[in-house]
Amino acid sequence: MYQSSKLTRVAIALGISVVLQVLFVVLLGLARSGGSDGLERILILLGGDFLNGGYIQFLTFAAFFWGLIEVRYYMFWTDFERKYLSVELLPGEEHVVLGEMEVNKIRLQVSDYLKKKKQESASGSYFLLEIIKKACTKFRSDNSSESAFMIVESQSRINREKTESTQSGIRYLLWAIPSIGFVGTILGISQSLSIAGSGDIDRITSALGVAFDTTLLALVLSLILMYLYHGLQEKNELLHHEIEEFVIENLINKIDVN
Repeated sequence: MYQSSKLTRVAIALGISVVLQVLFVVLLGLARSGGSDGLERILILLGGDFLNGGYIQFLTFAAFFWGLIEVRYYMFWTDFERKYLSVELLPGEEHVVLGEMEVNKIRLQVSDYLKKKKQESASGSYFLLEIIKKACTKFRSDNSSESAFMIVESQSRINREKTESTQSGIRYLLWAIPSIGFVGTILGISQSLSIAGSGDIDRITSALGVAFDTTLLALVLSLILMYLYHGLQEKNELLHHEIEEFVIENLINKIDVN
């Protein structure tokens, strides 16, 4: 899942939506033949009546499942980045003092480890490894722990911004899902107005049902996705805070320039 392309994730979301749509259509046919009005109403709400507005719910589900897969993808990505906190890249002993030679040794070790990891896997941002490498390089050039600390802070901020930008697709889907529902509402109301003159109450009621069903489903699904996305954002923030704190405690605070 972590190395899957965006196109693959979209295809998976569409596949799930197609299977679900076919299931709803089949169940709706069975409900109508069996005279189950309650089940029929629920299936129509979920888009089982595909030709009579159900395609709007299909698009809504497709966007929703795409969003779920994207959230899961970046959750896995966050776990992938966090695992390097448990790798012994920096001295964990409390009273260790790092001089220029020790810092340079850490830089070389982390650079070799980073190169090895990139050869093993093309995916990954390796935030922790990159921050350690840049902090050590900065200290080597300036011989200043303060300069190294500033690099850690600035690079951590850059990493947060990178994370936010890579997840812009999820924010778009959070906007798109209720928008699709509102499109269904407009289409349903428009259809009901166009047939109002005929006096066919059943058709008017059906069109209005489509109008309200699409919005209701879209709002419920967007609320679910919004909750999961906020959980992802919290996890990302914790990751960057933990990385910054880890480097400051185990590298910057142990540097002795004397």
